[in-house]
Amino acid sequence: MTTPINAEAESYSPPDHNNKTGENLVWPLLECLGGGISAGVVLLLLLPMLADVMSPLGALASTGLVITVLFLWMFLWTLTAVTRKRVIGEQSH
Repeated sequence: MTTPINAEAESYSPPDHNNKTGENLVWPLLECLGGGISAGVVLLLLLPMLADVMSPLGALASTGLVITVLFLWMFLWTLTAVTRKRVIGEQSH
């Protein structure tokens, strides 16, 4: 096996683009919680109907229900983030 002549260990440094100092992580966390709580409320309201729809799946009904809840959570999380950005806009630092 041959090695290149310039085989030196390079240190990794993350790219400088989109690297805002003091970036606030509160909004993404609130968006995540808002989407999760909304998904939980929708799940509780629609659980009887979802159980009827998932019942033909037999043993996979619980898996289908979990996948449905996860996609609902991601959709509502994204909807919350987009709505917040449209209403109050991006905060500039």
